[in-house]
Amino acid sequence: MSESITLERRGLPLASAFNLRDFGGYPTADGRTVRRGMLYRSGTMALLTPEDSAQLQTLGIRAICDFRRPGERKAEPTSWHDATVDYYCRDYSGATGVLVDMVREERTTAADMRAAMLNVYHEIATDHAEAYRAMFRQMLAGHLPILINCSAGKDRTGAGAAMVLAALGVSREVIVDDYLLTNSHADWTWRLAQGESHLSRLQKARADVLEPLLIADAAYLEALFAHFDGMHGGVDGYLRDVLGVDAPERAALREALLVP
Repeated sequence: MSESITLERRGLPLASAFNLRDFGGYPTADGRTVRRGMLYRSGTMALLTPEDSAQLQTLGIRAICDFRRPGERKAEPTSWHDATVDYYCRDYSGATGVLVDMVREERTTAADMRAAMLNVYHEIATDHAEAYRAMFRQMLAGHLPILINCSAGKDRTGAGAAMVLAALGVSREVIVDDYLLTNSHADWTWRLAQGESHLSRLQKARADVLEPLLIADAAYLEALFAHFDGMHGGVDGYLRDVLGVDAPERAALREALLVP
């Protein structure tokens, strides 16, 4: 990605947001561009100040797709929006994203954690297919702008954003570049300083082992695409056969979300 495009991909100017950014503005294979101000991705929004919440409301977001587990939502609720926003979440207890117990084990190495993360990305499209179907349903119903989020805004959200951009015709290379921007937008030093937590304690005790859990690694997203390629003949097959997003739906999304 060119430097000019990279510099455009800035997070929103909210002091208390975590990894919140617009993931529009990218070029597509047919020469068009993804609209800005329509697609947002984020980590936790429980730390927003009243001022930041008010500013977020000015974006006109009409849908939120929250990929977090019930315990995550209870611990860090999303409450900046009002009843006019279509808020989706689901109750599940799957293992995707639950790797902290591994870090606690003294025998676990950084290499073990990275291997575990690669496995998460091999499974994430299957484990969260229900939520990704809902995300596309929200957009196809015209509930735009949309914000998708999880706790870090990296894994479950990163996979969801990759699917959206792929459906719009953005190249895999650019999708990976967008994913990697988490490494400059997710301020873990600030995040972990907001209060004593299991992650902040682990950061102090086992920073090297925790690092693969916190960073965006291109190999992680490549593992997701390897799943698409190996199991569905590519991302288009996954969108069509698993999420029900076929050619007419993709055309409708492109009409809504692309500009010349």
